[in-house]
Amino acid sequence: MKKTLLCLVAWTMTIAMGAQAPHNTGTYYASAHGKKGAELKTALYEIINTPAVVDYDSLWHAYHFTDAIPTDTVPIIWDMYSCKSAYSIYTTLHRNGKLGTDPEGTKGFQREHSMPKSWFNPAAKSGSSYTYKDIKPMYSDIVHVIPAEGIVNNKRNNNPYGTNNGEFYTSEEGFSKMGACTFSEDYKGRCFEPNDMYKGDLARIYFYMVTAYEKRQPTWSSTRDSVGDHCGTWTGAMFNLTDESVYQPFAPWALDMLMQWSKQDPVSQKEIDRNEAAYRLQGNRNPFVDYPGLEDYIWGEKKETAFDYGGEPVADDQTVASDCTIPLNEMTFGTDWSSTNYLRDYFERIPISVEQDGIDLTFSYGIEGLRMYCDATQIRLYNNNKLTFKARHNGLSRIEFVVPEKSADKEFIPTVGEMTGNVWTAPADTLVSCVEFTSTYTGNYPVSNANKHIQIEQVLVEVVNKAGLDHITATTKQRRHHVYNMYGMRMDERHLRPGIFISNNRKYIIK
Repeated sequence: MKKTLLCLVAWTMTIAMGAQAPHNTGTYYASAHGKKGAELKTALYEIINTPAVVDYDSLWHAYHFTDAIPTDTVPIIWDMYSCKSAYSIYTTLHRNGKLGTDPEGTKGFQREHSMPKSWFNPAAKSGSSYTYKDIKPMYSDIVHVIPAEGIVNNKRNNNPYGTNNGEFYTSEEGFSKMGACTFSEDYKGRCFEPNDMYKGDLARIYFYMVTAYEKRQPTWSSTRDSVGDHCGTWTGAMFNLTDESVYQPFAPWALDMLMQWSKQDPVSQKEIDRNEAAYRLQGNRNPFVDYPGLEDYIWGEKKETAFDYGGEPVADDQTVASDCTIPLNEMTFGTDWSSTNYLRDYFERIPISVEQDGIDLTFSYGIEGLRMYCDATQIRLYNNNKLTFKARHNGLSRIEFVVPEKSADKEFIPTVGEMTGNVWTAPADTLVSCVEFTSTYTGNYPVSNANKHIQIEQVLVEVVNKAGLDHITATTKQRRHHVYNMYGMRMDERHLRPGIFISNNRKYIIK
């Protein structure tokens, strides 16, 4: 039986920055303190998941802030695939570079999914071919969607990273190359080898991806075609398709290579700067950049060593208060954004988070929003501003927004669940630990009608205790309608592996 707790929580502010804080991240990683191995990876997932990513079309503009190299004239795009790429950040040369006979560095750059989208997107079969959905937020997560020289990027295609002799293709001055993989006997297929100076960057991006989207992976991995083969979901040769563990999804040879690359090419200032810019844009960080060698505490020789985030441990209170208020105003967030000039200075502000009683709330602008407002009585959600709620130890079942009548007629758009007026409810029989709300989106950057907004004065939250499903039954593999894992994700009942699952408000152990 579900045990529902009602809370209207008074918030205290925890800003995840400060010169005196460890790694300049304050208490951002505090909840991962003392964890190790698989538990540490999941704790990091709880911190960095559900980024407020920019729209895919807005990545061109976002690269101005994440990937610009200063020059004596106009800044150019930082390219990790080519040494001949020198495109201005203001260039109109996009989506080009498809002709292999064109000179490298002349046809424009592209938005490169360093982890190819065909690896992590569920595929739908149409006739004899597969089509891949553009699943968000992975599709436009700027941590892994990097700018890359168009011609070289097209040569890479969706091949895995690896080491090779360049027999199929070598970019100008041998900067990157394609060939049969030479790293391991376990994989001899075609692969793309980046330059040594960026191998660590890309390894840490891959570590980020399997951590930030850890609990989406079971849903992806259970996507199969009519004959039972995987189709689209961690399907690249760098992943172990026979083991759907969320802890370590890489093929052994790929993990060995990425671990080696991360040591041979340590964290650079470029990565540090890009990580900070990405945090300002989408509100989450890459912990493998903030903590060089963190991968060893998860998969390597230090996985039995407890992680120390570098600051004072923070009490991990699993209780949820009652009869409290969540005011959404300048007192909550510690700043006044009612100034017109400051409204537009959105790239100079990081998303702001507050936390109490096991629930986190993040307020961020979204690149299309153009504005971010907060005064003594309210916050305002302009186009594509975002509010994210995370329950650290429980599930979210209902959120009610207190909105004054004078607020503009706009909508909250949740990532999961349904909105009825100003009230959000989670899907039935589902434990939702995180939900993101976006104000009505009306177009690409820059947005029309940017002055229209939703005013919010406070919010009411109902929390479902995850331990409230109290009937546990030991059984063999069950095939029931609407089966969920412990994270509230819908599972494919035909392909359940051993573990604990929820169906009809009951827990089932599958042996």
